[in-house]
Amino acid sequence: MTNSSEDLRLWNTAATAYTATVSGPSDSFYRRMHGFLWSRLGPVDDLDILDLGCGHGWLAEQIRQAGARVTGIDGSQALLTAARSDYPEIDFHQYDLTLGLPDPARRYDRIVAHMVLMDVPVLDRLFADVATALPDTGVFVFSILHPAFFNHEIVDDDSGRERYRKVTGYLEQETRWIESFGGHRHYHRPLSWYAEQLTAHGLVITGIHEPLSLPHNDSPETEWTDYQRWFSTIPTMLAMSCAPAQRTADLRDG
Repeated sequence: MTNSSEDLRLWNTAATAYTATVSGPSDSFYRRMHGFLWSRLGPVDDLDILDLGCGHGWLAEQIRQAGARVTGIDGSQALLTAARSDYPEIDFHQYDLTLGLPDPARRYDRIVAHMVLMDVPVLDRLFADVATALPDTGVFVFSILHPAFFNHEIVDDDSGRERYRKVTGYLEQETRWIESFGGHRHYHRPLSWYAEQLTAHGLVITGIHEPLSLPHNDSPETEWTDYQRWFSTIPTMLAMSCAPAQRTADLRDG
């Protein structure tokens, strides 16, 4: 049993707030992983690319504009309604990601999952289907909220000389409630869990990116305060790139 039906209900309820808040390429999370994402995707002209957990479709549109044939899949019908309205040239499908991919026999040159996996209660079938859907030259790139540092309390010690994030319960998998966009569930898993599950399902990690955390009021025209400089040094998101295990084995043996 999973919480997927309730999760999808919550995301349908949150869709209006989410689409108004996550404003496409200017979104803080995208700005942080932009360079890593596109360096791992490489040239995408004439490639088939899957945007997994595409939400309201803005990233799928960025990839389409770069020359790819893009398919978007998401569990939230409300988010997909917005996506289809704004980006009619993209093929969007509604599917519960806990069940994997709707057509795992279909191949994609690249698969992208931006800020979605930590919101899916079960990932085993999805990882297995992603590995099957990629050719030997394929790439899977995903980003998540950082398992070690996201949503942990910021503490200033009594002396005022030290500031840190209070990390507790890191190794325990648990379901957390996040208030953003009206409220949704977040599924915390340690980094080692992701590495073990990816490997178990035929994917090998080829890159890890821990970008600076941008302050909420970040502005290129404004000099950062001491607090903002400190805040930026503890990453609150994480990105990974993966390749099919057979490809990496061939490169090693060849």
